[in-house]
Amino acid sequence: MYPEIFRIGNFAIHSYGLMIAIAVLVAAIAIYREAPREGINPDHVLESVIASTIVGLLGSRILYMFLNWEFYSGRFFRSFFTQFEGLSFYGAMFGGVIALYFWSAWRKINFLKMADLLAPYLALGYAFGRIGCFLNGCCYGKESTLPWALPVNMADTVLRHPVQLYAALGGIIIFIILKLLRPRRPFVGFILIALFALYGLLRFITEFFRYGIPGWLNLTTAQWFSLSLLFASLAAIVLINYLQPAEPVKKRKGSRR
Repeated sequence: MYPEIFRIGNFAIHSYGLMIAIAVLVAAIAIYREAPREGINPDHVLESVIASTIVGLLGSRILYMFLNWEFYSGRFFRSFFTQFEGLSFYGAMFGGVIALYFWSAWRKINFLKMADLLAPYLALGYAFGRIGCFLNGCCYGKESTLPWALPVNMADTVLRHPVQLYAALGGIIIFIILKLLRPRRPFVGFILIALFALYGLLRFITEFFRYGIPGWLNLTTAQWFSLSLLFASLAAIVLINYLQPAEPVKKRKGSRR
């Protein structure tokens, strides 16, 4: 599609990198403004966004290279530092969460409370990233005859599902759901677990339209992992709710003993 927005000499602005940068900027501004309502220092929020973004990008690159080990084997470190074309969102998500955990421990801030604040914007960042994939022409879909099917690039005559846009729309829906759920969360950490569950469901669905090699039972590796994440997250929500101590029933005024 449009892998480069514009170029001046050897300097180029790439669409994928631009969308990632916009996602980080939007998330940082929004979280900075929301932090006081959660009783969190806004300056600490900016630190957490920076730490999570850096480690998340590293995690996304490392996981992508491990998943494509047959291509990168023997030149792992050289390829890691010279080419940055392949990223995995699962690596970004879990890498960012791990970075946030250690950062929260260092700052002596409640990790789960901080994660609930950041989780919706991780979903929004995913939506921006998938729009970047669409513009870049990567992570394309299977062949399709639907009216909205599009070619991967201008030279391609094969029409495909714009699965990147399906995923982007799903990311926006998850963002809205998590924002609506946060004031009503049954326990601290619920929004983070809900993100895992909803993203697992979204990825499982979009994989049916994405070009890839299916495996056991005609499902891709990503679908099996997404199903595992979905059910593990749902089980965690049920278990945590079950283990929570019940709130004492308040007696009404004037009631008889």
